[in-house]
Amino acid sequence: MRIVTYNIHGWRTIDGQPNLVAVADTLEQIGADIVGLNEVHYPRVVAGSAGPALEALAERLGMHFVFGPCLRWPAQDSMPANAYGNALLSRWPILASAAHHLTPKEEDQQRLLETKEPRGLLEGRILLPDQQTLTVYVTHLDHTDEEARSLQARVARTWLGRDRNRPHLVLGDFNAITRWDFAERAADFAELADHAKGRNLTHGDKGPWVIDQMEKAGYTDLFRLFNAPGARSYLSTEVAIRIDYGFASQPLVGAVQSCAIWMDADGVSDHRPVVVEIDASRPL
Repeated sequence: MRIVTYNIHGWRTIDGQPNLVAVADTLEQIGADIVGLNEVHYPRVVAGSAGPALEALAERLGMHFVFGPCLRWPAQDSMPANAYGNALLSRWPILASAAHHLTPKEEDQQRLLETKEPRGLLEGRILLPDQQTLTVYVTHLDHTDEEARSLQARVARTWLGRDRNRPHLVLGDFNAITRWDFAERAADFAELADHAKGRNLTHGDKGPWVIDQMEKAGYTDLFRLFNAPGARSYLSTEVAIRIDYGFASQPLVGAVQSCAIWMDADGVSDHRPVVVEIDASRPL
């Protein structure tokens, strides 16, 4: 079973051209069974489809889909054309889903996020062919500030905590780095940490901590489990950085066979897909 997390850059290539067809081609080449997408505009229509791009992608791949909007709006019959958020696609039925807004309850923390783009956590429960269910979460954290990302991740974990003892995955663009990736690249880490140059991937002397928080909460960074540090999942920085993650809860880790960055789709988006392979023959 192949599970993919992919930031599709708002249906645009790295050069700003429509990428619906290229995204579909990439996911077919990967052989994806379950896909978490970030930077999805829905119901936007783009070149390559007569209707909403997300629906066209799901139809092309033969998949079910759900969309998790990040913007709030008054109750109405249809979503605004500029709605953006996360999406989950699955070869198998999605039994239930929910879109959670990553807004803290504390007023001072709410004020910190008032100037940031709203972010969300999409939750979907998938019925696998052997009648087991697998819950997959898809999120996309703030791109401007480590403290904001930390608050959003903490709110996400209040939802994730309900599945603490069950197998589940957390996928997405965390816009966060981990010190592990820079074990042999001290100069690169110093470059990214230089706030005088407008960097936003660390928080002063505290450094990056969002990924540390996920690991302390019991999640396994699956790429780290199978690979050496120093990989690139984001293409628009001079320094190689990995900001797209697949995390597994402890009950699921033993069934994971591999995790890799897909290298054959550069230019389709400003991100590379991350592919997680799970042994579907094992009880989850």
